[in-house]
Amino acid sequence: LRGTRGLPTLNPSRAISLLVWIKTEDAMTLHLLCSVVAAAFLPSAVFASPDECAVDLGGCPEDVATGEEVLDHSVLLQLSGHIDDSRGRDLGPKGDKKREQMIVATWNLKRFDQATPSQIAETLAKVGADVIGTNEDIEFNESSQDNALSIPGYTKVAACRGEALWDSETAYAWGGRWLQNAIYIRDETMTKVHSFSKNISDAQVVGEYVRCTAIADLQMKGGKKRSLPIRVAAAHLTGGQFVDSRFLTFEGEKGYEMRQVLLDRPDVLMGDLNSYPDTERAEQCQQAYDPYIDAKDAGQLDQYLGWTLKGTQEAERAGYVRLQNFENTSAYGGAVDHIYLRPDVSLKFAQSFQVL
Repeated sequence: LRGTRGLPTLNPSRAISLLVWIKTEDAMTLHLLCSVVAAAFLPSAVFASPDECAVDLGGCPEDVATGEEVLDHSVLLQLSGHIDDSRGRDLGPKGDKKREQMIVATWNLKRFDQATPSQIAETLAKVGADVIGTNEDIEFNESSQDNALSIPGYTKVAACRGEALWDSETAYAWGGRWLQNAIYIRDETMTKVHSFSKNISDAQVVGEYVRCTAIADLQMKGGKKRSLPIRVAAAHLTGGQFVDSRFLTFEGEKGYEMRQVLLDRPDVLMGDLNSYPDTERAEQCQQAYDPYIDAKDAGQLDQYLGWTLKGTQEAERAGYVRLQNFENTSAYGGAVDHIYLRPDVSLKFAQSFQVL
């Protein structure tokens, strides 16, 4: 995040939020209102109205004001101007029938080493998503619960314990002891029906570096009652520089973890999958990444590039549909954080935007 309008300033190298409106009935009309897919945009603003982007961001696509879909996804429209804080979401022109929509966000908190929990909580509350999934969130010891992330107006409904926090991490001194994934829901708009968590790692492969997924079954308040609640999963697959530098030891683990997530058939799957969408993007973005350089020097580049795709490949092999508008959710470039929808449910992507 870049701080303006009362939002805290965060280093954008890893703290990135991906948000998407999901429409919950097939017959709904689609109006794309905002989309951003670049990391170096918005040098001094988080949210920009069409008038402001013309002045501050080098101009807007011609049809931004009409709400029509644009091919040049280079501008982020003002979020606050399009969110109705009532129980429904009305994102279309005046006179359109009210459409039931849910806003979900995925956010890698990077272990609170770039902002305090209170700063992150303030920012996430202002974004106004209905459901927020976090990765590299922190589980604190019993005597330090006051330091845990607490988002005003939201309730944490699911969490899972990942690997132990290193004592060199900033949050360790505050009482943080484990990484966690978590799901938070907006109290005004969502209700928890059921939640659970699971370890998704093969212990014989990962040892102490375990990964997990948090899962929640949710209903929208005031909306149409679904025969089955919407199942949301927040997952964080193995990866990162330590693991990537040992990818042959961990070979097969990333795909295994994704298959474990998919066994629970989430309708919305989101999180840090440590996986690129395709080989071209992976190779383009990792030129300066030590594990990539080492694999290339060792004549193992093909195997390494295959490793960088395993999470997304398994999701797409299972028929899941990826939101494709996001870019540069890694310090090295490219999208490794994703949002997927299960294909055989009445959920479809409506609009999306990215906040840096």
